Amino acid sequence: MAVQSSVSWDSIGPFIVWQFIIPFVAGWAQTILYSIFIRAGDPKPPPGSPRFVRHRRQLLMTIYAAYFIFIIYEIDFNLQRASTAYHELGVPVDVTESGLQSRFRKLTVRFHPDKVGPNVDQDAANNYYVHLKAARDIVLDPVKRFAYDRFGPNILRTCGQQCLTVRDYTNHQLLVVLTTYGALLVFLVGANALGFLKDGAYWRYWALLAIATYEVRTALRPDHPSLLTKWLNPLLLSTGLRPAYLPFQATIIIRKASLSAAQFLGLLIPLYRDDPAKPAKITEGDSEEARQKQVDRLEAVVTDVAGDTTRLLDLESVPFRENEKAKGELRDALRKYMVQNVVHQEREVRNAIGQSMARRRAGVPSGARGNR
Repeated sequence: MAVQSSVSWDSIGPFIVWQFIIPFVAGWAQTILYSIFIRAGDPKPPPGSPRFVRHRRQLLMTIYAAYFIFIIYEIDFNLQRASTAYHELGVPVDVTESGLQSRFRKLTVRFHPDKVGPNVDQDAANNYYVHLKAARDIVLDPVKRFAYDRFGPNILRTCGQQCLTVRDYTNHQLLVVLTTYGALLVFLVGANALGFLKDGAYWRYWALLAIATYEVRTALRPDHPSLLTKWLNPLLLSTGLRPAYLPFQATIIIRKASLSAAQFLGLLIPLYRDDPAKPAKITEGDSEEARQKQVDRLEAVVTDVAGDTTRLLDLESVPFRENEKAKGELRDALRKYMVQNVVHQEREVRNAIGQSMARRRAGVPSGARGNR
């Protein structure tokens, strides 16, 4: 059961968001932003152009960073909402047995079912007092307190009957860690072998190793991590931002933050690899060989049109054979007509003109007029 709760939608959901939903949202957002900030009639950057790629990269980086911050905030918010036994009892995480007993006597005076007023729901009061007693029993029992602080309340439900000593709880958690991260390792190795998730694979493996090492250290050491006792918790208590973290809460945040950071870095690598200062990737129809074929076809069309024009000019100029001036004017008029209404209407010619104009205007600021 513990392994199933570790590999759940909380782990799969963010992966789907990172890989699929954010790129999809970025495409829609880029289209909407272009429609808002680019004036009507001005050309929008075409897909694949350096400007388009640069905007897409900046937009993706912004959304990725915002989602990463949101993940950390959401985890901390859920942890605060779930509360802890210490917070329910109103005692610090390093409370002594005498301090806990003194605090519980005060709570008994306030919340014991026999002490509450007549207008209070007796069932609700009784349930709340039973909840407080259960929290007190956890903190008073050294074995349960050790497991609760490091592994969270779930381990008391999944291993409460079989685990009686600190060693039992530790072995159970080590098995969970080995199974969970072993399954993730097999998944990553298999995905890399099939050609998926190669970008940032180094950081993913390091994240798995770092989290597994931290969890093993937390499970085996009798004290709390120094990151909490010396730095983070004193800062939180001095500022009053939130209650102090327990080791299992820090583990949850570090686990999610490390995996999300590895995912973040893996997605940033291809964004920086595609330098918008470089020309866009050459497509199949825009290769050098394809361009040469287009030039050859265009040359053949021009040759055929030139022959047709010469024959037409010779035919039409027969009545003006004795008048050289009229004959020249007729030739010029016919040549201009052929160029404007025949040559320019050829598909190959129009494509060549369009590509030439696009290359001349590449990189020109939005709203500019004329060619370079």
